[in-house]
Amino acid sequence: MRTPGNPSRFPTFFYKVVVLLGAALLLGGALAVPFYYETQTLWYKSGTEKVMLRSGQLAGLLAFVLLIGQILLALRLKPVERLFGSSHLLRWHQMNGMLIAGVACSHVLLVLAPEGFDNLPIGKKYWPEMIGGLLFLFLLTMVVTSRFRSWLKLEYARWRMLHKPMGYLSLALVFFHVLFVSESFARGLPRTVLVTVGIGLALFIGRMQVLRWTSKRKNIGSQI
Repeated sequence: MRTPGNPSRFPTFFYKVVVLLGAALLLGGALAVPFYYETQTLWYKSGTEKVMLRSGQLAGLLAFVLLIGQILLALRLKPVERLFGSSHLLRWHQMNGMLIAGVACSHVLLVLAPEGFDNLPIGKKYWPEMIGGLLFLFLLTMVVTSRFRSWLKLEYARWRMLHKPMGYLSLALVFFHVLFVSESFARGLPRTVLVTVGIGLALFIGRMQVLRWTSKRKNIGSQI
């Protein structure tokens, strides 16, 4: 029974469940796309090659969802911070970064292997794939510089100046990559949802940055 000075923990538990359930639904919806909106590439594959290619698509979509989560963790939203604690969010951010790098590596290997590594998609015709390659390099750079920052003798301020813009740029690149590289998102519900989520995230992140910039200016002004 709830007593004065000992408020019920049910609302906190309920909000945690809502957040985690929303994340699970987003992930489940993304991973269902290759099955309900199959790409034509899979029609001409069979056996091991088909399994590898589909697994590669699933790995790519998993990395996509994890990257969205990584940016949201980096924003350190106050309601989420109050629910889970800042130390937990920081630890999840670090672990999720390593997971993204591993899943992205799996995506690249599983997608390229059925076509042969001597037949890399390079050229203007394959610009969505090349965006994916650039994104992969960005992800590896962010993980390596974060994991081995002290070994690389990279000061925190300089690392942050590199890490933060690359994170936002990676988020933009992954939307363009997914939107144009896969026939699953060429039309219909998947494309509509992807574009809507992308625009919504861009507006939300932009608003958060403006609010924080305004808050910093006010704090600096009050100290003068």
